[in-house]
Amino acid sequence: MSRRLDRFFCKLIIHHYTIIILFSLNYSIYASTNHGDELLTKISTESLISHVKSLQENISFFPQPRTYQTRNTHHQEATDNVIRYIKRMFTRSPRLKVIEQKVAGIKNIIAILPPKITSTSKKVLIISAHFDSQAVREPDWNPLATSAPGANKNGTGLAALLELANILSQYEYDHEIRFIALGGEELGFLGSRNYVRKAVLRDNTVNQIGLIRRNQNSEDIVGVFNLDMIGYNWKSDLVEVISNRDSVWLSRSLEIANNWYDIGLKIRRTVDEFVDISSHKTFWDSGYSAVTLIESSTPWRDSQNYNANPFYHTFQDTIEKVNFNLVTKVTRLLLVTIDSVLVDMLQPTRDIPQLTLNLPSEVNENPKSVTGTFTTNFPIDIVIHPSSADVKIDRETGTYSANIPLSPGENTVIVVARYPLGAVSVKRTVILKEDFVWKDLILAPNPVRFDKPTEFRVEGNMEISSMIVHIYDVHGNIIKRIDGIGDRLDKRIWRTWWNQKTSYGLAVSGGIYICHITITAEGETYTNIEKLVIIR
Repeated sequence: MSRRLDRFFCKLIIHHYTIIILFSLNYSIYASTNHGDELLTKISTESLISHVKSLQENISFFPQPRTYQTRNTHHQEATDNVIRYIKRMFTRSPRLKVIEQKVAGIKNIIAILPPKITSTSKKVLIISAHFDSQAVREPDWNPLATSAPGANKNGTGLAALLELANILSQYEYDHEIRFIALGGEELGFLGSRNYVRKAVLRDNTVNQIGLIRRNQNSEDIVGVFNLDMIGYNWKSDLVEVISNRDSVWLSRSLEIANNWYDIGLKIRRTVDEFVDISSHKTFWDSGYSAVTLIESSTPWRDSQNYNANPFYHTFQDTIEKVNFNLVTKVTRLLLVTIDSVLVDMLQPTRDIPQLTLNLPSEVNENPKSVTGTFTTNFPIDIVIHPSSADVKIDRETGTYSANIPLSPGENTVIVVARYPLGAVSVKRTVILKEDFVWKDLILAPNPVRFDKPTEFRVEGNMEISSMIVHIYDVHGNIIKRIDGIGDRLDKRIWRTWWNQKTSYGLAVSGGIYICHITITAEGETYTNIEKLVIIR
């Protein structure tokens, strides 16, 4: 009996351990896979609208109801009230640890999503947006007595931040995420300056003067996505991404995710070390990678796909001016990009995309349709050199296709799969031996009066070495043979003229004549037949 019990308990233990191991394997696979398509469904435009409305009104209900309609740093009561709102929104997720950083009266509200418990990573990814507002473009604005609703600047950026925190906190990653609502941005980026000094120095000495560069003791902040006024543009769904050279991989990751998930944004990437219109600059100055997403780096003037915003920093920066379709798209873009960066780009053992190109060594069609396959665990985009062809990617089948123009003779085709931290490519050489194509054949004028010559003009898709025109009457009798001449600049174009006379110099009568136009190209002869009408 004892032996039977021993065997029973052994089997039971093995069974339970097997379940635990299988569960762990399944969880590991889930945790290391992109969640992009799932994340896209979680963004609610209604939630973004609700946040912007609450931030614009900034209503305090205790001890009695009061609408501040400002979040200016100089207005302490209004600032304290919006901070309470931000904390309340962060604490919707029990997994977020919410702390407050206060330096010289400037407060930052930080929500920390810790890495999963098995991770040893010290890397930190930051998403930030400032919460303060001002109306300095109004001549009679008083920060303590008049409004600064700031629906777009920066209610839209902060609304996106709050939704990103709520959604991403439902997942586990190997690296820490920090969602930072920055204060004092409109006072010279004080919130981000205070935060960066703390991250670099790792102590309480935060009032240093001058630039502070990170060192081996500084926090390992791998990247910062900063959001600042993303909702005014009604002309197009454009977002500008500002980066320096060290941060290009972050802006590239946004562009790739936008194409991969077909989000539909126009992305204008600006690489400029000196653009200091938002909180990214303080991270740059300390050696951290950072980008700012903004409706325009020069919102005060028109640019391509953007009309100047007359409302920012005024009393009129209110919710009805906001394009929430654009805000929703930008928030979706951030969600899938952050997920991809955390799951794939920061993993030291990530798999490199694999790429194939199906292209024969010799073709006779131009443009040529090319296809290939790709294998990847994360978003990529595909470009083909030297053309600028539009490449269609089918994620379900892992295939791509494009129509690329070729030149006669040998062509080198390079297909490149780009991802934020690198690229892989495949190269093929193809020889174009295309058949002759009559791109243009002109007889003018036609019909023609007897006192005007007729021009014969031929244009092909390759160089022409000779051109001969034989003219026949309707009975098949040859009337004239005329040799053509090649264009001085383009040998694919040849011309000749007929003065309506026979080979003996006699004028022909009116009627219909048959013209055989014969050309020679690449050693082959091609003939076309046209009718010419002469009016007497």
